[in-house]
Amino acid sequence: MIVRPYETYIAFRFLLKGRGQTVLLLGGIAVGVAVQFFLSALIGGLQASLIERTVGSAPHIYILPPDRLPTSVLAEDGAAVDSRRVPYSEDTEVLSWQTYADFLRSVPGVTAVSPVAGGQGFIERGGATENVAVRGIQAEDGGRVYNLDRNLVAGRAELSGDAAVVGRTVADKLRLDLGDRFFVRSSKGVGDTFTVTGIVDLGSVQANAQIFLSLDRARSFLGLNGVSAIEVKVADVFDAEIMAVELRKEFSRVKVESWQARNQELLIALRSQSGSSGVIQFFVLFAISLGIASVLGIAAVQKSRQLGILKAMGVDNKGAARIFLVQGLVLGVGGSLLGVGLGLVIGTTFIRFFGTGAFGLKIDAFNLVTPAVLAVAGSTLASLIPARRASRLSPIEVIRNG
Repeated sequence: MIVRPYETYIAFRFLLKGRGQTVLLLGGIAVGVAVQFFLSALIGGLQASLIERTVGSAPHIYILPPDRLPTSVLAEDGAAVDSRRVPYSEDTEVLSWQTYADFLRSVPGVTAVSPVAGGQGFIERGGATENVAVRGIQAEDGGRVYNLDRNLVAGRAELSGDAAVVGRTVADKLRLDLGDRFFVRSSKGVGDTFTVTGIVDLGSVQANAQIFLSLDRARSFLGLNGVSAIEVKVADVFDAEIMAVELRKEFSRVKVESWQARNQELLIALRSQSGSSGVIQFFVLFAISLGIASVLGIAAVQKSRQLGILKAMGVDNKGAARIFLVQGLVLGVGGSLLGVGLGLVIGTTFIRFFGTGAFGLKIDAFNLVTPAVLAVAGSTLASLIPARRASRLSPIEVIRNG
């Protein structure tokens, strides 16, 4: 669409002449854009914080022992076997874990691979007994998976000998501090004593209800010949399921799970949250467009005499239509710029006075540009209605009717 200078001049003259309507339209667009931007930034920040607290300091892909198929409850001759026999069993170890770990470290997008010796235990201290998850990891690789250095509350992430890094939940319940010794009994009845060298906060009660030991010490303590799992961390958490699908094609003797498969409820909640935000933003944009179409439509009626004179002076139908399209574009751009600034002020104020510090606004190019582009597009499209009316206006009838 090529706009002639005089069409732009006339469009601005109309906007300035009805400055009261112009200010109201700019304010309406600005508020709408601010609401859209604030909702996008706030929900994006909440989701990013939730994802970070859920899987930011946790594995994204799990390589687990394979499940065996259920065995038949009938003997080969068709006779029933002892019903007390457990019909389902599961291997508890990954024996060739070094081979799997070496392969996984070569996969593009993988940032850390940690063999894990995991099991359940009971901490006995001062007459109190607490159920705890025992997790043996290699200090360097496991530390990257769980971000131990970043999440340390006290001490250091040392995992050698009888050293143990304990979760904050365990430390609080049993009043453990750096240098304290505690006794742990495994589910097989084996007991051993360990020393607290670090206290870590992984962001949730469940994640903090565990203790970390060195891999070799945990394997010996839990009586494992291999490892119970191999945990993998990837660069983009949302690529985990895609990578898991590809790994299932490579590995036929182990089970591969992604964090998405283990957190279906969380993903459903995130999708619902994004969907509701989209619906709200659509109706905000619809209301803005409806208001612009109404006000410019009234302006087209009010300016009928001026438009008739302009057409009599040589302005063609397309030129008359472009005058209102320029008005819609100017209103959209101006209102969008004001709206982004207003949205930043609202967001900053909200975080300052109502935020808990657990999340922030996700201010990125997408959240900034999208509401503005939609508002400009909506206001321009809304101006098509008065533009069409202006193009159909007959100068003879307007001048004759006064």
